[in-house]
Amino acid sequence: MKNIILILGLLLIGFSSEAQNNHSENQAEHKLIIQLVNGDSLSQFGLIKNLRNLTTGWPELQIEVVCHGPGIGFLVNGKSPFLDDIHKLAEQGVIFAACENTMKAKKIPADKISKDAITVPMGIQEVVLKQEAGWSYIKAGVVK
Repeated sequence: MKNIILILGLLLIGFSSEAQNNHSENQAEHKLIIQLVNGDSLSQFGLIKNLRNLTTGWPELQIEVVCHGPGIGFLVNGKSPFLDDIHKLAEQGVIFAACENTMKAKKIPADKISKDAITVPMGIQEVVLKQEAGWSYIKAGVVK
């Protein structure tokens, strides 16, 4: 009887360890694409707060923030009040992407975009491609 209890206990420990390993593996697979099309500083501040919370509470989450339309100002040197925050978040693995179409339309040269950002040909295309690849989607902003 003791042997049966010991075997059942070992099996339960094995299942528990396997479940924990699977949970950890699944967490590493979470990816989030955030679209910022709002030039409002309150919305941008809210985004920074959310990104801080996510990187602190869920460090293995992959995050990309795509900025286009009025949201491009978030990444512009000399215009954005959030460049230090962006730098710190980029060091934690958050990817910031600027839309080249928006940059062209607003006549923003590449050297005016934060050094912590990449550029993508079309912001909306980046969002769609990430969603098609299984990334979760959030649109940043606040309701007024």
